[in-house]
Amino acid sequence: MHDLRVSYAGAVKALRGVSLSVPEGSVVAVLGNNGAGKSTLLRALSGTLPASGGAITGGTIELRGKALPRDDAASIARSGLVQVPEGRRVFANLTVEENLRAGGLAAPDRAKRAEARAWVDELFPILRERATQRAGLLSGGEQQMLAIGRALMASPQVLLLDEPSLGLAPKIVERVGEVIREINARGVTVVLVEQNAAMALAVADHAVVLEVGEVALRGTAEELAESEAVRERYLGVSTQAAATGTRVESSAQPLAVEALSVRFGGLAALSDVSFTVEPGSLHALIGPNGAGKSTCLNVLSGVYAASAGSVRYGSHELTRLRPHRIAALGVARTFQNIALSPRVSVLDNLLVARHRLMRSGFLADGLKLPRARRERAEHEARVREIAELLGLTELERPVGTLSYGTRKRVELARALCAEPELLLLDEPVAGMVRDESAAMADAISRARAELGISVLLVEHDMTFVMGMADRVTVLDFGKRIADGTPATVQRDPDVLKAYLGAAA
Repeated sequence: MHDLRVSYAGAVKALRGVSLSVPEGSVVAVLGNNGAGKSTLLRALSGTLPASGGAITGGTIELRGKALPRDDAASIARSGLVQVPEGRRVFANLTVEENLRAGGLAAPDRAKRAEARAWVDELFPILRERATQRAGLLSGGEQQMLAIGRALMASPQVLLLDEPSLGLAPKIVERVGEVIREINARGVTVVLVEQNAAMALAVADHAVVLEVGEVALRGTAEELAESEAVRERYLGVSTQAAATGTRVESSAQPLAVEALSVRFGGLAALSDVSFTVEPGSLHALIGPNGAGKSTCLNVLSGVYAASAGSVRYGSHELTRLRPHRIAALGVARTFQNIALSPRVSVLDNLLVARHRLMRSGFLADGLKLPRARRERAEHEARVREIAELLGLTELERPVGTLSYGTRKRVELARALCAEPELLLLDEPVAGMVRDESAAMADAISRARAELGISVLLVEHDMTFVMGMADRVTVLDFGKRIADGTPATVQRDPDVLKAYLGAAA
C-alpha cells in the first residue's frame, strides 16, 4: 500500500496517506483504537469498501508487484487475497458444508478446493462433525472457526483477519491465536486487525499502530510490545503526570453495580461484575474489545436484561425497569455510533431530549397551541444554554453538515438536555483527531462542573480516560480484573497483560 487514502460519503477521511509493506510469509498486526481506520484498511484491500459507503480516493495497492483492481472484490479474491470480516458474518441459514462450499467458489480449481477442504477439516474437526448443522446454531467460537475455514477454502495467498477474537472466551481466543500461527506456517501471509493487542502481538512478526487514519508507530511485534509509546496509547501511561478529574458537588445518587451477570445463550458477556460510581465523580469502565463494557451500559440503561445481580441508582433497582423509566430517574446516555437525525437542525435534535420534561405532549406541540408554544420557548431557552456551554453555536444547521467531532458534541448536548444526574458515555471520542478529543474533554469537564452530574465513561482512548477519571474499573472477557485510581490501574500486572500481553 502506498499513500492510501479512503473517504466515506465523500467527506469523512478514514485513511490519510497510509503506506505499508507486508513481507511475504509474515504476520502483520494492525492495531489502534476504535475509529483509527483498521477495518477500513482491510475493506480497501479486499475491494469491499462500496458496501459500506467508502471509496479509495488516492494511492495504490499491489500484490506481488501487480496492481490490484479497486472495488472488485471477486477479482481480488481470485487473485489470492481473501478477507474474514469482523463479526464472523457466516451465512446463518446455510449449513456448515454450504458455507464452506461458498468459500470455495473463489478457489483456482477443483483440486485446490479438495486440498483446502482437507486442510480445513484438519484445522477444525468440529466443523466436519457439524457439517449438516445450520451455521446460525453454532457457538460464537465455532462460527469464527467457520468464517476462517470458509476463507481458507479459496486457497488464499494473503488472509485478512478483522477482529477474530471479538466477543470470544479466553480459551477460544487462545485457540484462534494458535490457528493463525498454523495458517501462517503453511505459507499464508496474514494481516491481522485486532483490538486485543496482547493476542495480536503474541502471534505477529511485525505490527503497526494506526491513529485517526495514519500510521503512528511501526516495528517488530516484540519492539512494540515493549514500547513506552504503545503503553501510552493503550493504557494512557505517560512520563507526564496525568491531570485526573476533580469530583464536583452533585445531587446525584450513587450507582451501585453488584455481582452483575449477563448471558446470551451460552456466552457469558458479564460475569459477577461489581463497582460503584460515587456522586459527582467521573468513573471510567475500560477493557479490550469484547470485554463487556457496552453490554454493561446497555443493562444500566435498560436495553439489556441482567441474568443475575443488581444495579441500584440510589434506592431504585434499575434491572427491573424499562429504558424510559430509567431515563425518568435522571439517567441519560450517548451511543458508540452517532444516533442523531442528520437532516434536521441541531436545535431540533436537542429538543428531542426535552420531550420527557414537557407537559403539553406531541399533539399540542404539533398544533402549536398557545400553552405548547410558551412551553417550547422555555425549553428552547434551556437548550440554547446547554449548547453554549458545549461551544455549539450553529443551532440552525442540519446535523449532517457538521464535522464528525461537532456531531459527537451535539450528541453529548442532547443527553445533557434531558437534565440527567447520571450520564453514561459510550466512546465519546472514538475516531476523533487530537483537537476534537481535546474539545470533547473540555465539554465534559465544563458540563460536570456546571451541572453537577456523575459520569460513567466507556472509552478506548486511554490518554483521554486517564487524564479525566477519578476511578477506573477494568473488564476483560466479562470479568472485573482491576478497580482503583488511574495510577493504580496503569501499574496493575493483570491490566498490562490484558492489554499488551505477557511481554509487558
